[in-house]
Amino acid sequence: MANKEKSKPGFVDFKIRSNKAKLDDLWFFTGSKCNLSCTHCYIASSPTNDTIEQIMFDEIKPFVEEAKLFDVKNIYFTGGEPFINRDIMLMIRYCLKYANVTLLTNTTEPIVRFINELRELSAQNKHKLRFRVSLDHYDKDKHDIIRGKGNFDITEKNSIALIKAGFKPIITATAVVYEDNNLSEEEVEKRFKDLFRGYDISVKILPYNLEMGTNLKRIKEPTKKISISESCMKLPGVKQDNFQCYNGRTVEKINGKMVVYSCPIIYNNKAFELAGNLKDSFNKVYLTHKACFDFCYKNGGKCTN
Repeated sequence: MANKEKSKPGFVDFKIRSNKAKLDDLWFFTGSKCNLSCTHCYIASSPTNDTIEQIMFDEIKPFVEEAKLFDVKNIYFTGGEPFINRDIMLMIRYCLKYANVTLLTNTTEPIVRFINELRELSAQNKHKLRFRVSLDHYDKDKHDIIRGKGNFDITEKNSIALIKAGFKPIITATAVVYEDNNLSEEEVEKRFKDLFRGYDISVKILPYNLEMGTNLKRIKEPTKKISISESCMKLPGVKQDNFQCYNGRTVEKINGKMVVYSCPIIYNNKAFELAGNLKDSFNKVYLTHKACFDFCYKNGGKCTN
């Protein structure tokens, strides 16, 4: 079981099929800069936070080319806000040639000028272009407490614009939506769908608020770190393929260097850097970060769509 005693840490092997590594999901941090400064952001993104530096088109190309060798299926762009990155459309256009592309976006002003171009790109490619829209609450006031006054209306309006452009946005909320109520996941999902009645959307609710970034200021008291041992990973119902690091990798730019991490939850921590390329990162990932237990093991959190 999970414990604080000294024992061998649990780990996840990388996905292998027919003696070949299989990379299903490749993530890129476009940078930690964002047009918003949300009170729950585990990256602490803001207009001035450049801890995770803005990536450029030429910097992602080698990783995409390498990912093709391992049959990449899905490429994700997260931030920060991807649509403030100056090369974002170049990167989307390029990646759509080889895989499905998803952007995690707050769908506020930065995306507006790109919607027509995004519609055209989607029509021109066989791979799917998707959007994970951050909408933290079905209640306007509660959403705006987190993201700033007026942002609920902007996100709702631009999400509908995406729908009218032919997309089916994935409305994504954090576990903030469960605070101060006793609603079930199904009830919360219904309330989001009621917001978009008459439109086709999906809903994704993240099961846990990461105790990182600006969210540390929101929560009353962080929980203690619980380690995952080898024996934890052998318990009934625990499967390696339930973890993002089983078949995914994340690339981010830190101090001018593109580095590979196991997943998009972990960032800017040299102890968790895996490699400078994908192939060399396909080793065991030891589950020693606090979020490995909090988000993945205990709550079954999924980073993917």
